[in-house]
Amino acid sequence: MELGASSRVLSNNTLLRFSPESTFRRRYQVPVNPTSLNHHQRRFSNASFQLSNSYSIRETTYKKVVNMSKVDSREFELSSLTALSPLDGRYWSKVKDLAPYMSEYGLIYFRVLVEVKWLLKLSKIPEVTEVPSFSEEAKSYLQGLIDGFNMDDALEVKNIERVTNHDVKAVEYFLKQKCQSQPEIAKVLEFFHFACTSEDINNLAHALMLKEAINKVMFPVMDKLIKALCEIAKDNANISMLSRTHGQPASPTTLGKEISVFAIRLGRERQEISQVEIMGKFAGAVGNYNAHLSAYPDVNWPQITEDFVKSLGLSFNPYVTQVQQYIN
Repeated sequence: MELGASSRVLSNNTLLRFSPESTFRRRYQVPVNPTSLNHHQRRFSNASFQLSNSYSIRETTYKKVVNMSKVDSREFELSSLTALSPLDGRYWSKVKDLAPYMSEYGLIYFRVLVEVKWLLKLSKIPEVTEVPSFSEEAKSYLQGLIDGFNMDDALEVKNIERVTNHDVKAVEYFLKQKCQSQPEIAKVLEFFHFACTSEDINNLAHALMLKEAINKVMFPVMDKLIKALCEIAKDNANISMLSRTHGQPASPTTLGKEISVFAIRLGRERQEISQVEIMGKFAGAVGNYNAHLSAYPDVNWPQITEDFVKSLGLSFNPYVTQVQQYIN
């Protein structure tokens, strides 16, 4: 019986075993050294493999595959070398101050904030009799869930999400677990997410992420830079320098004046950014307050939700719709 160079028969004639190397060679047509084969194997080898100019490239590829198979997958945990984005890699030291607001941790935190604030808002609506006014103790407990939110809480939400397979629902369940020990809140746990669709929570959370990141990180950095530029411009107001226009030397100017150009430009951009409205909606699945009105038809829900959104420091968007996609 003749076999190719990539296989061999065991002594008990019961099993053919193929080595990873030989399998790779067949798949990628890496030639075998004919001098190392017997007569029959050389005939098979010469018929199956053709020496070509790509031999060295294929051999290099083979070596890379072998080497990659030896790499421990744990070495690819997140680091400056394994991050998919340079923002989480080489530039992490420059943007890490944004992490509390713009990361998934920040998203979960602001989801918790919106859900808690909504329950507190419901407790202030007389017509919603199922959620009576909370005592100061209960209010303090709810506020503590926001103020005391930490990384362990975020990890707990992620653990719940492994079961629910739904990120917003995981936040709701997290809050229910946290509040079971508080008698007043335990009676109204189902109202954390009353009349809400996931996008009601998400759009406000994303808006708050952006708002807080701009106000607490970006603007302070911009203000610091504008101030520094103004000081440099003032200190160098009398330092003459040669201007250029159309690639040629032009009329003289001063270093202070040229630095002032950048200070003014950055100041103008900061002013324009500060005037951008960050909007939010809270009108249910299709924007018509359907669930709200079905449960409590006598409540002025457009006014209630407008007050709620504005209480978060956002502008209110009253006319919206939503298209939800569900992936099985």
